Amino acid sequence: MNLFVFYLLCGVTLASCFEPRVDPLVLLDQGLVRGLRSSDGSYSSFLGIPYGLVDPDNPFGPAKEHPGFGKSIYNAYYGLTKCPQSVVYEPSSGRSRDEVLDCLRLNIFSPSAASSQHPLPVLVWIHGGDFELGYGGEYHPESLVKQNIIVVTINYRLGAYGFMCLDIPAVPGNQGLKDQYQALKWIKSNIQAFGGDPNRITLAGQGSGASSALLHLYSDQEKLYDKIIAESGSPQTVGTFAEGDVEAALKLSRHLGFITDSNEEALKFLAKTSHELVSAAAVELHLNLRPCKEKSFSGISNFVESDPFSLSNENKVRNTPVLIGETRNQHVGLTNVYGNDYFKGDPFYDKIVNNFNLDEKQLKDAVRIVRNFYIGDEPVSRFVEADLEKFDTDFDSNHPIQRLITNLLYENASPIYEYEFSYTDHTMERKASNSEELKYLFNMLRDRVRMSPENLIVIDRMTTMWANFIKYGDPTPETNDLLPVKWMPVTEDTRPYLVIDSLLELKSRINKERMAFWDLFFLKYGDRNKYYRQCDI
Repeated sequence: MNLFVFYLLCGVTLASCFEPRVDPLVLLDQGLVRGLRSSDGSYSSFLGIPYGLVDPDNPFGPAKEHPGFGKSIYNAYYGLTKCPQSVVYEPSSGRSRDEVLDCLRLNIFSPSAASSQHPLPVLVWIHGGDFELGYGGEYHPESLVKQNIIVVTINYRLGAYGFMCLDIPAVPGNQGLKDQYQALKWIKSNIQAFGGDPNRITLAGQGSGASSALLHLYSDQEKLYDKIIAESGSPQTVGTFAEGDVEAALKLSRHLGFITDSNEEALKFLAKTSHELVSAAAVELHLNLRPCKEKSFSGISNFVESDPFSLSNENKVRNTPVLIGETRNQHVGLTNVYGNDYFKGDPFYDKIVNNFNLDEKQLKDAVRIVRNFYIGDEPVSRFVEADLEKFDTDFDSNHPIQRLITNLLYENASPIYEYEFSYTDHTMERKASNSEELKYLFNMLRDRVRMSPENLIVIDRMTTMWANFIKYGDPTPETNDLLPVKWMPVTEDTRPYLVIDSLLELKSRINKERMAFWDLFFLKYGDRNKYYRQCDI
């Protein structure tokens, strides 16, 4: 902390410096911010600091800079504020209590060792949730903070408020991504006041948060970070992109009883309508609100200017350290997700027809090829559920991530570290499914890990490797009893990856045969994919 803030902490007299004060105080350009010191004094938290201001007249468009706190002190005590979530609320549920349009907040966790004289590296975490759900306050990073890194978690607008793409200047699209960028600018400018190093910022996320982090890497916006961590997500993951629905505002207003053919009038109506009703309407209409390719307008900076398979920005990607990976059983438990109806349909047909523009014969042949590879002549049933899970995981996640790694290699990102999280929590008998690794990095509010000796070792290993990457760009700068295996970076020839299980193991070419199958499939049908470009293979 700077000297001025130190004296504020001490009070008026020098003697009071010897009476430790619980609440740290930080001076920013916005004004004074008071945080909370942890009970053991090992770190301070600053919760719910506003980094931007949503325009109430157009909550679907660009955010404004926060005007500051004036002469008052901002008490950064509450970090559970959420941006409106894309769910249908029951009137008595109370779930929307913490949801507000004025939601552009961030949370900072700073170790006691942090100071302006000895600044620490910074992790900026983008939450997942399919661009529909989630908030920064859900992630409690005590285990990472113990590694002497500063952690920042952020909110950004979701659903209709963050990802309507109307092809008009007022709502060009990708506002949620632009919120993230605004948060990054705030962090770059202010983190030094919290003892952070503005030149050592790692941008990270899981699921749609990972896709977001990588979209920042490929965007033309200023690079405000020096490393990337992407967990179980990439811009090429199925469900990350959507074609902008230019009639989304008209559909929402019509669904809520206001019929118009004017986007301007529809947006005015929606701005005055409660966010609960707007979010519920988007869910009921099944609007596919995701990042989109933006139309160019004079004076407006675009964030995404190409489809996900044409992303390229070698000037930013070159020499960027990237840590990337996935969970082994990303889509385990299909019946839990889709219900028994999943086995009544044809998941192979549904997946291919929704992602490829094929004529009737091509579609029949493509479905047959994929079905034969995964289940042969067996019918779709519970008896082949494990094979169907592999198909879903490969198509939606595994192969897109492998393609992304190939693109990163092509554009000279370096070094690239790949992992597969495979650990099963035997206290709950849960396989390593989607987002399971988060429990070992964060103290999750909704999914706490049981503190068995084996789980604690996994927590120590994960947080140490992630912190090493954040500090040094190398997750295993040296081997020891905790990290007995040297994690080698990816090369085109060997493609090593680290299996994170009860033990660590270095292997080569993840799911080699299955990924080779999809490489060949895309060679045959890739030019018919709705977003694919043949030159990227």
